[in-house]
Amino acid sequence: MIFNCKKTMIYKRLFLLLSIFLFIASGCSKKEKTRTEVNDTGAAAKNVSEISEVQVREGNVPNFSFTDASGQSTTFDSFKGKVTVINFWATWCGPCKVELPDLIELSKEYESRNVKFIGISTDRGGDVVEDVRAFIEKAGIPYQIVISNDEIESAYGNIHAIPTTFILDENGNIVESFVGVRSKQIFADAINKALGTAS
Repeated sequence: MIFNCKKTMIYKRLFLLLSIFLFIASGCSKKEKTRTEVNDTGAAAKNVSEISEVQVREGNVPNFSFTDASGQSTTFDSFKGKVTVINFWATWCGPCKVELPDLIELSKEYESRNVKFIGISTDRGGDVVEDVRAFIEKAGIPYQIVISNDEIESAYGNIHAIPTTFILDENGNIVESFVGVRSKQIFADAINKALGTAS
């Protein structure tokens, strides 16, 4: 009887530790191509990132051109001179939806402080532009959204899990990177650090 009680306690502790780890490492694997809608934080935390596969790029990001979801063409070099927050996400990614309100708030708070926010949607499919545009409108995303491609993802070290967020300094160097959901304060601290190093 005592043995069964101890065994049960061990299983409960293991389950608790595993649950905590899964919550901390929450993110969506890019292999998860389902379009499952996740509406609450608890369910979103179950979409676990494949952290072991992620090799985040460091250093300077090469310049290339892209077209955003509204059809506007630009290059990444056009963001030099500004601290830039680049967030890889998808419309079907629960953890991405969890951190989105914080990113929206931060983009508004830092709008006058020489900080640019860009969302890079990793959605794929025939109706991707329409789907992303509808999501942008519904969520009220005020910053520029780009539809990703292989060139963009390889420039950032191949994105295997989302959300993945990069903070670039005014020279286009990656100074901070995050895989999985982070709090508003963690992002704010990283942005402030990048602003502090900007001259």
